[in-house]
Amino acid sequence: MPRRVVHFLLHVPKCAGTTVEQHFRETLGLGFLLAPRWHNPLRSIIGNRYSMAPGDPRLAHLKVITGHSMGVSLKRHLEDAEIRESVLLRDPVGYHLSLYNFRVARHREGAAPKPPGFASWYLAQRRNPISRFILNHYYEQGIPVLYRLSSRDRLAWLEERFREFWFVGSYRRADEMIAGISRELGVGGEAEHRNVGPVDEVTEAVLDARMRERIVTENAVDQALWERWAERGWKADGRNPVEPPPALPGNDRLRYLGSDIATLFWRMATR
Repeated sequence: MPRRVVHFLLHVPKCAGTTVEQHFRETLGLGFLLAPRWHNPLRSIIGNRYSMAPGDPRLAHLKVITGHSMGVSLKRHLEDAEIRESVLLRDPVGYHLSLYNFRVARHREGAAPKPPGFASWYLAQRRNPISRFILNHYYEQGIPVLYRLSSRDRLAWLEERFREFWFVGSYRRADEMIAGISRELGVGGEAEHRNVGPVDEVTEAVLDARMRERIVTENAVDQALWERWAERGWKADGRNPVEPPPALPGNDRLRYLGSDIATLFWRMATR
């Protein structure tokens, strides 16, 4: 008897994850799970953990799991299933612009303080947030591990795992991923797009060229993931990157610590 299949759809912030979530929530019912948040104040420091009891009856019906809080440790609760992992990525410039515009939208809704100008706001953002999010939230790696990984190590670590993912690609390929997985599951595959940050306070067209270059340079791991994996698509297509990765720094571990301290200072200063 073939093993049942459960899709793990990593929800990286600002990478069309809300569209993915809502589609499968509406089409799968009890077969869908939005991973519950682990409410621990040290979550980001010690690494995310999956907070679901092994005997939870929902586990037996699942076909798709997603959400910011989904962790790889959930696999041990699904030993009877074949796990197929997928992730959508975004370039660092687009990511930061989208996140900033989301903060502006939240302010206009009365749900958050007004952010400073984009340049000042950027100073309070951690470097390589996409790769960091995947390492810290999905792979449950805490701060001690993160500070032991250089930029070169982070890229190599993630690329080794992405090679076995069911789908890896640009957030612009969300419809393709949704449609393909929906066909596998026998449900409708046309998704309604959900943009949770519709305000375009700052766009790439008006972004200062020096600012754009700074974002690309300071987020080189995320830029490399984008350039090398945005068009990979389905695992079955066999299009994993074959060219050597870019020559990222292998001795910049302490720079991550210094950067985190600096961004913490700027967050406090711009509140």
